Amino acid sequence: MFRPVLPHTVLNLFVATYIVACLNSGVWHRLLAQFPDAPSKAAVFGVALWLLTLLLLELAGPSRLQKPVAALLIVIAASAHFYEGTMGILIDREMVRNILETTATESRHLVTPRMIGAILLTGVLPAALVFWPRVRRVAPLHQLWRWPLGVGLCAALTVGALFVNYKDYSAMLRESHDLMGAYQPGASLWAVGRFAREEWKTADPVAAPVGADARPGSRLAAARSPVLLVVFVGETVRAQNFGLNGYDRDTTPELRRRGVLAFQDVTSCGTSTAVSVPCMFSPLSKADYSREAYLGHETLLDVLAHAGLSARWWDNNTGDQAVAARTGWQIVDATLAPGACDVECTDSAFLPVIDKTLAEIQDDTVLVLHMIGSHGPSYYLRYPEDAAAFRPDCRTSQFSDCTTDEIVNAYDNSIRETDRVLSATIDRLAAAQGVVPAMLYVSDHGESLGENGLYLHAAPAFMAPSEQTRVPLVLWLSKRFGKVMGLNSDCLAQMVDQPISHDNVFHTVLGLMDIETTVRQDGLDLTAGCRGKDIL
Repeated sequence: MFRPVLPHTVLNLFVATYIVACLNSGVWHRLLAQFPDAPSKAAVFGVALWLLTLLLLELAGPSRLQKPVAALLIVIAASAHFYEGTMGILIDREMVRNILETTATESRHLVTPRMIGAILLTGVLPAALVFWPRVRRVAPLHQLWRWPLGVGLCAALTVGALFVNYKDYSAMLRESHDLMGAYQPGASLWAVGRFAREEWKTADPVAAPVGADARPGSRLAAARSPVLLVVFVGETVRAQNFGLNGYDRDTTPELRRRGVLAFQDVTSCGTSTAVSVPCMFSPLSKADYSREAYLGHETLLDVLAHAGLSARWWDNNTGDQAVAARTGWQIVDATLAPGACDVECTDSAFLPVIDKTLAEIQDDTVLVLHMIGSHGPSYYLRYPEDAAAFRPDCRTSQFSDCTTDEIVNAYDNSIRETDRVLSATIDRLAAAQGVVPAMLYVSDHGESLGENGLYLHAAPAFMAPSEQTRVPLVLWLSKRFGKVMGLNSDCLAQMVDQPISHDNVFHTVLGLMDIETTVRQDGLDLTAGCRGKDIL
């Protein structure tokens, strides 16, 4: 078979040109928007990106490493380009964490025929073509000077291109972080590097004690029956589509009938489970949160255990995110709730857990239930098909096969399932004898449904839209709970319009359970101003 013979540099020129011209449409779109009246400035910056890509190829692919490295960079760029083009997803450190820590069940929903076809055509096939030509290589002795010379020359030319319009480019890069966030394969490689660095720094964490002085307050200690707080950690439910938060569709009719308190202005800590769940169960605020700092502290469940409570975690999602690392956690499956587990378990699988807890409870307990909620893109798997209130609903994970209305219908149906599970839980708690019950629900983050070309979640913080950061928070207190704990629901109802965030969750759970500890901050405990007033 005929195979052309190319110099090492010429092959890199072809590869860099293909990547920049064909696999960086998101960059070109943003770049042209930055310089609508000066296309020459956009062109020069594009040349700088082309030189930067050439630098990556030279740096990582000397001699016989050239072809494997070039092929890998093409596939990485093609994969990132597909998801950025179809869902508006940019690859950063937390997205890398989401990719690596997701379950096989979740991953398969993102592997669609369109995705496979696009990556085969734009990634795998061009990567295979890299191996077609023969490369004329220099002798090993010459490689000793040729490799550093090539790297240095590319670096110098890249910097030189940027200095042509340095003032404009530096201002653009300071303000438009999403431009370089869309650059492939550079953004993906940088994200992987940051993730690896964070993992190395947190490889063997030692959690400092938090709330070791925790003990039951006088009201909890005086309770004649076990106190039970059920904490639902929702998944991907945004406030904009939550009926109790003013959505024009009533996606929460059952909760509305049960007189719950729905807080109207709640901000999440992050836009992904891997950030928001650890953050809300950590004593750290959003401003202070980092994964390293989080792993270096005990969590809310540890504080509850220090106070002598039973702290339990049940999961129908991707795990406890190390929240229950020292108290333990369990996962729901078909053996527990066969009727709720077909392809995957819906959140009604938690109802047997609640029944079992109510039947066996002897100690004061906080039961945390981590829901699958409205996790996409397969929203249709989050509820029974015969329970779909809004039709037609998108019944595939490939959004390109559905209209926007069908996608929203499926998403809203998933919230209706959350509404049913929460309401069924309230009914069980209200009817239970010999227990003092309450329920708290809070979503971890929101979801984009096509607004501004974005889908799903996990957008980088600098560009995260409100659809991904505004979440519902719902509180239900039984009359017994209010009386025993000295909490006035009318007082709490006056707070539902106040701006709050995930920072309040840690301290409010301690407040609800009347746990006395120096780590509880009254300023973040929503119950602090409503305790000891006229009771329900």
